[in-house]
Amino acid sequence: MPITQTIWHIEPHTEAKHAILERYLKAWLPIMSKWNGRILYIDGFAGPGKYLDQNNRPTIDGSPLIAINAALKHKLPLHAEIIFIFIELDPERCQHLGNLLAQFTLPSNMKYEVKCEKFDETLSSILNYLDEQHKQLAPTFAFIDPFGFSDTPFSVIKRIMKNPKCEVLITFMYKDINRFLNDPAKALHFDLLFGTDRWRPIARIDDPKERKQQIYQLYYAQLGEEAKIKHVRSFEMIDKFNQTVYFLYFGTNSKVGLKQMKAAMWKIDPYGQFRFSDRTDPNQAVLFEPEPDITPLEKAILSQFGGKSAYIEELEGFVLVETAFRETHIKSPILKTMENAGKIEVSRRGKKGTYPPGTVIRFL
Repeated sequence: MPITQTIWHIEPHTEAKHAILERYLKAWLPIMSKWNGRILYIDGFAGPGKYLDQNNRPTIDGSPLIAINAALKHKLPLHAEIIFIFIELDPERCQHLGNLLAQFTLPSNMKYEVKCEKFDETLSSILNYLDEQHKQLAPTFAFIDPFGFSDTPFSVIKRIMKNPKCEVLITFMYKDINRFLNDPAKALHFDLLFGTDRWRPIARIDDPKERKQQIYQLYYAQLGEEAKIKHVRSFEMIDKFNQTVYFLYFGTNSKVGLKQMKAAMWKIDPYGQFRFSDRTDPNQAVLFEPEPDITPLEKAILSQFGGKSAYIEELEGFVLVETAFRETHIKSPILKTMENAGKIEVSRRGKKGTYPPGTVIRFL
């Protein structure tokens, strides 16, 4: 359905993205609420709040309702003040979203604002005000999910992430970006999107695989080097025609946040109409499957720790930060198999086949 309509049908990859968002918020909200008096959820391109189902009924929740329900229905008490900021430029979608949200009864510690404005202008205004007051942005999860590439300047991402407890989940619209990269009329938009003009030589690359890799890598590098984000992971959405639709970039300065996002990613089952994989390491592309191929993980562990001894905590930290896999992938499928094959020696406090904290593993 055309995006000019107020409500449209949901795409399978959008369903997966929203499932990731929901799972992550259910973990993020209680953690941040426990340690902070005030937290923010910002939805940069909020939409109308609902999608049409197969019978053309508006029954499928969009990201604003997913976020509200994640807080309202959480099993644990959320004591912090939770502010939801929903930004949507289109007046009809904005009104539709406002009508839906008005039906909710929120507890006193939860509030929302619907801003019928541009994402970049709204965020710049908020951040400018905080700068004038010499204050920092409260711990924030910003979901930046645009239709295109014209309204997400890198400068705004950088300013959000100057605040140490903020996180971003960004939809990077690769298909549209690649299509218009050679259009001179769009050059300024791309300067702003990437936060640099280093994309310009990439536009002249003819080989499609190399061009895609360079586009992807430039934005990834900007998040780490320019925005100073400690942990960046990226995920690739590929449709049934084997075409990359977009990349998801997740940025956090917290290992706890990284751990929870990986957990959310690995719990999303493929919907059958696209492939969803970790893109962060081009030499270790990993498809999210119920039973993943762990061969790349074993090779990475042996490359790092072969001939050495390490605590189990070191191994788990390496897997979390340096690989596409979860720390939970390491014990039973890898260490237990290697121990049974006599490839490692284990100094443990528990029975064979278990690796509790403090366990020392020597790789032979």
